[in-house]
Amino acid sequence: MIRRSVLAALAVLLLAAPRPAGAADAPVLQSDKLLVLSTNDVMGKTGPCGCHVPKGGLARRATFVDSLRALYGQVLLVDNGGYVPLENERRDVTGFLMDAMRLMGTDAVGVSDRDLKFGREFLVQRVAQAGLPVTSANLLDKATGKPLFPPYLLKKTGAVTVGMFSVLTDQADLGPSKDSLAVAPAQETAKRMVAELRKKGAQVIVLLAQTGGPPGEDLVTAVEGIDVAIMGRNVSLIERGRRLGKSIACYGGTQGHYVCRTELTLDAARHVREAETQAVMLGPEITDSPAIAASVKAFEDALSQKTGKSTAAETKDETEK
Repeated sequence: MIRRSVLAALAVLLLAAPRPAGAADAPVLQSDKLLVLSTNDVMGKTGPCGCHVPKGGLARRATFVDSLRALYGQVLLVDNGGYVPLENERRDVTGFLMDAMRLMGTDAVGVSDRDLKFGREFLVQRVAQAGLPVTSANLLDKATGKPLFPPYLLKKTGAVTVGMFSVLTDQADLGPSKDSLAVAPAQETAKRMVAELRKKGAQVIVLLAQTGGPPGEDLVTAVEGIDVAIMGRNVSLIERGRRLGKSIACYGGTQGHYVCRTELTLDAARHVREAETQAVMLGPEITDSPAIAASVKAFEDALSQKTGKSTAAETKDETEK
């Protein structure tokens, strides 16, 4: 099986891989800083695009994340969902991307309606196999009314407790799962999640919003208590993000060409005092992680042999301006 053999090789490579150049034995814990790194709508892309300036790819993402983990003591890595490939013949990429995200130490993964492309059971099984921390607050089993995945995740990152949850758009296309799944109202769900997370001790709250741009902005503006909103579902790239009331929202485009870097400055109670976000292009100046690059090549070569189709150069992300 492609995924298992490549995953085994990846795990060995990661264990043997050297740490980033200049990395100290351990990053200095800056208790007043929390760094949130995020991706969304990767759409099954594993390598750089075939653009004029090639950008993106798992290997560059891993290097970028590792370099910041070497500098900051409190780093959160999240993905806003939408990673399932668009092409039917590339469905095996789903499990590979999940494995890669877990091995990179991803703290939370949201759910997009695109991730249900191959059906409910396909997604549930792949999540279980990868052991990925997936969350979705308003994707419900129609028969029981209960969330399909944990509605939120609570994580202690250094000295700060972070609450993370994901919501789908109310207009989500559930595809082959429409008979067994339902979507609860996003705004109502978000208000409930914020209240519950604060009650459980969350000092910082991160929303993974698979809602589209304007509806997501309306939600964040209406729901008090969201500190960081990762905007997804075909949103356009905005390099410096936006302030939405007391929240900050980041817009990382699609296909994994960028990683959003959101730096939060915390007060003595570990609540957000200041925030700034930037979408950072994963361009050629960011070197590939040798471990991840080798695993991507092995996987794509095996997939090409299986499908009889070579890996085509990826096209430019038209949502990027």
